[in-house]
Amino acid sequence: MTRKKYTNDFKQQVIQEALETGNNAVVARRYDLNSNMVGRWVREHKKR
Repeated sequence: MTRKKYTNDFKQQVIQEALETGNNAVVARRYDLNSNMVGRWVREHKKR
């Protein structure tokens, strides 16, 4: 099974929602993603 690739636009949308709500798990469920992945995207975004 190959890894799924997400576009930068999609990641930015997810990151923005996670930052606005403050709840990675809710956003992850909404997009059928793993909450750890959402958290990693948010952490990487904050480092920039």
